[in-house]
Amino acid sequence: MSVLRSLLTAGVLASGLFWSLNGITAAPAAQQPEQRWTVTQQRNPDAACLDCHKPDTEGMHGKHTGAINPNNKLPVTCTNCHGQPSLHHREGVKDVMRFNDPMYTLEQAEQRLHVLPSA
Repeated sequence: MSVLRSLLTAGVLASGLFWSLNGITAAPAAQQPEQRWTVTQQRNPDAACLDCHKPDTEGMHGKHTGAINPNNKLPVTCTNCHGQPSLHHREGVKDVMRFNDPMYTLEQAEQRLHVLPSA
């Protein structure tokens, strides 16, 4: 009986060793190319502006049509040119850059928008 038990134990150990070595020597599976997440904007960056200001039927027009923001490689938005409005903007505080009736000189505007001076 003890001989039979020894043979059974040896067989179990040998088969376990065989299966473990088979997994080690097997060729690795073909690696899938790493999939990277793409990040997209969740909402329109001009949503706050468009709540009160109606967009032109043509959208942006003139030389800025299709302009790309060099900082983030995305299309130019209202706040890229006009700056961020303050919390009191809806109460009528004139804190956004206007181009038809400028409130600031070019130097002041560039300082507010943190852009490099024009050449």
